Amino acid sequence: MTDAANMLPVLKQSLLFRNMEDREILEALETIASHRRVYPKRTLVMRDGDPMDQVGVILSGNLHLFHIDANGNSNLMENLGKGESLGLLNAIGGYRLHISAETTEQTEILFLNVSQLLRKNVLTAPVQIRFLQNLTLAVAQQAHRLTRKLEDSIHRSTRDRLQDYLSGQFHQAGNRTFSIPLNRQDLADFLFVDRSAMSNELCKMRDEGLLKFEKSKFELLIEMPITEEEPDPNR
Repeated sequence: MTDAANMLPVLKQSLLFRNMEDREILEALETIASHRRVYPKRTLVMRDGDPMDQVGVILSGNLHLFHIDANGNSNLMENLGKGESLGLLNAIGGYRLHISAETTEQTEILFLNVSQLLRKNVLTAPVQIRFLQNLTLAVAQQAHRLTRKLEDSIHRSTRDRLQDYLSGQFHQAGNRTFSIPLNRQDLADFLFVDRSAMSNELCKMRDEGLLKFEKSKFELLIEMPITEEEPDPNR
């Protein structure tokens, strides 16, 4: 089995290869001109201000996408794991990055030269058209996630933000007991709130009988309000 074939189980998790057969995925990788890189833990993969003409698919590991404001405050924009994509909007639109990406553990990424496909190739192969259809859906999904994050950050209390985040983790796990992929500082950065204020709010919610927690493990009790899940039509 080739190296490319070994990646197939992960690539099938990506919206970029939705409804594509194994042979179509392998053909697409050859057409797009792909390459892999492995990054050690705590390595910057992308830096704010850099150009980005490739889309990355995480084959293993984890990435934090963050932005540091003029006051030096770090805001965690996204936590990305295996099968998820990065650089979609930049690679397609040709925009420079406004975020940085750092590995939280050893991470392997497959880079796809979509800029070459979009700007230099005449699209004749069915697999190219299928991939671009999926790429369009992936961009729409990314834009939707960013819109939801913006909505959550406007005029929302710390408790509201915690409730929405923990509800999302509950829906993802399918269980009231789950572990989150963020430590306390990362969670505060992701929610755009002060860490001390967030920790105090978590303790209040625990004392009110809404949840239990120990480090990254949470249990949402029956009294905990759960935000309704919005189904993703592209999954």
